[in-house]
Amino acid sequence: MKEDKLIQDWLSDEVSANEMAEMEQILAFTENLKVPERKSKTDVWADVLGKINEESSDNEFILVPETSTNRKWIAWVASIAALFFIGYFGMQGTPEPSIYSTEFADNITHSLPDNSVVTINAQSSISLIEENWSNERSLRLSGEAFFEVEPGSKFTVATDLAEVSVLGTSFNVFSRDDELIVSTFSGKVEVKNNENTVVLEKGDQLTHVPAENIWKVDRFNQNETATWRTGAFYFDTTPLQKVIDELERQFDIKINVSIDLRDRFYSGYFSKTNLTEALQLVFVPMGLTTEIEGNQVNVQ
Repeated sequence: MKEDKLIQDWLSDEVSANEMAEMEQILAFTENLKVPERKSKTDVWADVLGKINEESSDNEFILVPETSTNRKWIAWVASIAALFFIGYFGMQGTPEPSIYSTEFADNITHSLPDNSVVTINAQSSISLIEENWSNERSLRLSGEAFFEVEPGSKFTVATDLAEVSVLGTSFNVFSRDDELIVSTFSGKVEVKNNENTVVLEKGDQLTHVPAENIWKVDRFNQNETATWRTGAFYFDTTPLQKVIDELERQFDIKINVSIDLRDRFYSGYFSKTNLTEALQLVFVPMGLTTEIEGNQVNVQ
């Protein structure tokens, strides 16, 4: 095509002086344009062509007498310039997700753009597109968080194992590795993946059972669930290794165990206010001793 040859000539420095001047004028014009916020590529295209036509009508843009060939060349170069600009907009215009995360021994409370509130447990994170929140209330969770959702459109929490959706309610989501626990404190919550959809009501708790790859729904004690927000952690026949994982998260320590934990389970609680007391509550009933060395704890 003739247009392809013109581009090749320009790239190889073989265009005429007049053509090069026109090209440089158009490119100089587009360099001064700012990337508009919240505009579609169609709108950007229309703006660019409108500005070019506006400049051309004032005889400030065309440097040589107009002929049909010149007009065709100018239109083609303008298209190239607009495509450059739209390409730049395509790379720069997609909003980056906002990420809120916690380290060991930490938790934070954050207000979302619609005044919904999320409290994020230790070693957890959420990510969301705040600029698009009014159109789509959705975020991604890794770890554990408690949500107090303002009434409105669907509110979705995506995890590795399922999506949790509500309209307005309060609920807790625990999602680590192959574990998923969703606890509903008020309203209704929908949990779904490619295979299942379950609707939970107030007082319902869904647990993913990895060994059987099934979802189990039971009632739960609201006074002993999601109490991590106040620094208290309750367990009911929980594998000891999972209790140790929580101790490490809440106290930013490393627990070294020299015994087999596979058949050991813990029922009870600990508070994150005192490490020594927490270790005693968990390990002494099992006949185990602990020794603290800096941020290391040896259990035997």
